[in-house]
Amino acid sequence: MHIMILLLGLFSAVVHAFHAEVNPLQSPIAEQQRLRQLYALVTPATMTLDDLLADPVHHHSFTLVTPAQSLMFEEDQAVWLFARLYNNGSRPLHTVLEYDFPLADKIEIYQLQRSSKDYNLLSRSGNSYPFSERALPYRSFAVNLALLPGEETDIYIKVQDAAVVPGDVRLWRHDHFVATMQQNAMLDGLLQGFLLLLALYNLVLFLHSKAKHYAYYSGFFLSFALAVAILNGMAFATLWPEYPEVNQAILYIAVGAALLCLNLFTSHALQSYASHWWRWCSYISSFSALLLLFSPLFAGGQTRLYLLFFALCWVLLSNFLIALSFSLAGHARARTFVWACVLTLCSALLLTLNQAGYLQADINWLYILFSLVLLCLALTSFNLQGSRLPNEPALPHAASMQQYYDIFHNAVEGMFTTTPDGRLLNANRALLEILGYPDRDALEQAISGTGMARFYADPAERQYMLRQLELGSEKSFEIRGLRADNSPFWALMSVRLARSVNGSDAFVHGSVIDITGQKLAHEQLAYLANHDSLTALYNRFYFDQQLQTLCDGHGGNKGAVLYIDIDQFKVINSSCSHSAGDVLLKQISELLKRLTGHSGPLARLDSDEFGILLPGKNANEAFALGYRILDAMREFRFIWQDSVYHASVSIGIAEISSDDQADNVLKKADAACSIAKDKGRNRIQLFDTDDQSTQQHHAEVQWVAQLRQAMKDDKFVLYQQPVRALNNNSGGLHYELLLRLQGDENHLIVPASFLSSAERYGLMPQIDRWVIRCYFRWLQQHPDHMQRLALCSINVSGSSLLDPTFKADVQQLFSGFNIPYQQICFEITESAAIVNLQNTLAFIEHFRALGCRIALDDFGSGFSSYSYLKHFPADFVKIDGHFVRDLLDDHYDKAIVKSIYEVAKAMDMLTIATCVESNETLAALEIMGVDYAQGYAIARPMPLHSLLT
Repeated sequence: MHIMILLLGLFSAVVHAFHAEVNPLQSPIAEQQRLRQLYALVTPATMTLDDLLADPVHHHSFTLVTPAQSLMFEEDQAVWLFARLYNNGSRPLHTVLEYDFPLADKIEIYQLQRSSKDYNLLSRSGNSYPFSERALPYRSFAVNLALLPGEETDIYIKVQDAAVVPGDVRLWRHDHFVATMQQNAMLDGLLQGFLLLLALYNLVLFLHSKAKHYAYYSGFFLSFALAVAILNGMAFATLWPEYPEVNQAILYIAVGAALLCLNLFTSHALQSYASHWWRWCSYISSFSALLLLFSPLFAGGQTRLYLLFFALCWVLLSNFLIALSFSLAGHARARTFVWACVLTLCSALLLTLNQAGYLQADINWLYILFSLVLLCLALTSFNLQGSRLPNEPALPHAASMQQYYDIFHNAVEGMFTTTPDGRLLNANRALLEILGYPDRDALEQAISGTGMARFYADPAERQYMLRQLELGSEKSFEIRGLRADNSPFWALMSVRLARSVNGSDAFVHGSVIDITGQKLAHEQLAYLANHDSLTALYNRFYFDQQLQTLCDGHGGNKGAVLYIDIDQFKVINSSCSHSAGDVLLKQISELLKRLTGHSGPLARLDSDEFGILLPGKNANEAFALGYRILDAMREFRFIWQDSVYHASVSIGIAEISSDDQADNVLKKADAACSIAKDKGRNRIQLFDTDDQSTQQHHAEVQWVAQLRQAMKDDKFVLYQQPVRALNNNSGGLHYELLLRLQGDENHLIVPASFLSSAERYGLMPQIDRWVIRCYFRWLQQHPDHMQRLALCSINVSGSSLLDPTFKADVQQLFSGFNIPYQQICFEITESAAIVNLQNTLAFIEHFRALGCRIALDDFGSGFSSYSYLKHFPADFVKIDGHFVRDLLDDHYDKAIVKSIYEVAKAMDMLTIATCVESNETLAALEIMGVDYAQGYAIARPMPLHSLLT
């Protein structure tokens, strides 16, 4: 126990062995006294006074700081200031301890009694706390301090702020401290009032003249007044004392707004002098000011401080260079204006440095800098109001000449007066802007040796203009000129030749209108008229023109056309995105350009189709190019979002015969390309009228055209074939709806002739819609038949089930014609149902829930009929006619029919036997138990209207 007490005593001695110089005090204290013996230590922000006193290493790390020294530390750190005070007088000492740093985020002031080793928290305040929590209600951080005679006490001040903090702590006599604070408040109020007065003055000028630069300058004064109020603490004390979170960010917003308004002000005031590099400097200044303005949203305290210094320095440097250039160029008014702006920015920067802690001296920097800022701002404002900045020549006093001058120099078009030999006599501001010169002096210097001919891209055009003027007094020309930087431009120039009163001198008066934009627009329109906007290849219009020109030419071997189609392009376009499809088209376009070279025009004809015109080339040469394209496509890989895709093309070739037209040649090449795709893609096909594939394709194309016309002209005819119940006498009509096509001379064409072509070319969804719509309309027109109708079966193709809008369209037809759902049965083939399983189930479940019946058609023709049957909630199973037709002669067919019947019965489905062509077959089916039969043995297909007789 004694050993532990001894160790604690030794440890305590080590903790308090830190030797600090004492700041001796005596009552009465002087009006103010700076603490000379002040120590500092940078620690993590989370360290408390208990941690500091308990750790000897930290306690002995304090270093002496001078009053002029400032401390820089990180955002997550804190500065501890330490001073030891000793009252060596015989009377108690009452004083005010002040730490003057209004921008500090957090300030904690502690007093440690050395005799008792106890400490008191005298104040916890700062910009992160409401103003009402301050020990004394002043903008600096101050506390009352009392020391007994002979008392020695330690003062600890913890400062948290991501900035440079001053190392200056003072003691004040209480009455003098209060008087000084009141005096400073009065002076600050006067300064704020003068700034607001300047803002109001410029606002009045703006309302009177509508000149934007006065509005910008007024905004600058308001923002600068707010920034100054934040820097000296007035804003926090008076505007938002209970909202410290506002005070932490508003300084950077105010300074950013002030820099932005000042930059817009100078840019607008000096716009007639603006050069290219000066505009870029102005853009960067505005951007840095906007970054500072919005910095509280994305940057920490220290980053915001660096951004503040960067914005101030950049704006100062750019304006200094502008002022220097104006001084060297001799622009007196602009020079005075910009130098005043530069001095304003210098003063503002020094003021910011002073408030941030960089300028510490006995002299009062604050009011010296404020005075300099106000002087410069007033000089700038009144200099702007007192004179116009643009350097204009002196005007005659006559009213008529004044009016002429205003019209001449304020005209929108460029105006000039020269001598016939090209010597410039006068030019307005619009002409200077068109030619790219800041003022007339620079223009005259540029043409001192060549005259106005310097601005003609072709000097012969000026000679032509002078010759035309000799023939007539007024002429208009469209010329191509050169600006100061030798960049070309297009202009519409109107000139007039005039002579002096005595006729001895001649003058050329003219006006110039810059039409470069219109010219470029016309060129762009001409380009777009012949080029594809995505791939920059020729478009269909240009390709057709070139092809027609070739067809109209004379000679035997006119050439050939390659028609190129990207295989499976829609797969990539839909599975990836349309952006991926665009990138693929661009890459393949570049590949085709490299392979085609100068062989002939390459064009994008449609979405994923390209054409190559080979003038004077035969089919063999076209095949050679086609095979090079196929070989290149085999090595081509399309990469999109870490996935690699293979791409191929199908190519059709058509030779241009002597009597061909462009449209016919393209149709033949397109047909050959389609045949190549049908044969497996990634191949070349030559169009040959004697080729069987070509003939078949031609026939299908003709069918497609005929089917489209039939839907348009209602050339389809609805037929029906009855369905008979075998084992019960169900009442009402039951039939399947069939389709016929009315051909030439009114003969009917069965579906087997055209449905395959309709399926191949995507016409089946339209045909199915036509059938349902026409039948529903017929039912609505014959309500008596609808009352006798038990069930009508309507076939639905697999293509229709894939159509995303088909289900909704059928639903709308039911509602529009008011057809009972229970009278309609939709037949879906087994093969279509298996391929489109998800879409088929969605269609079945929707309409079956409404009351429709579903029949699975041609059952038994697929490879997995029984395994898929359980997935379809069908009402009928239609046995494929191949098994029914030879039922009596083939025991295998009989077994299959019986098997289908038994499976359907087990799943509560009814069976319908199709292609029943004899009474014997009908009797056998009835013995088997099949529910319904359909075929020639019952009735042949008849027109739908035959049911009305």
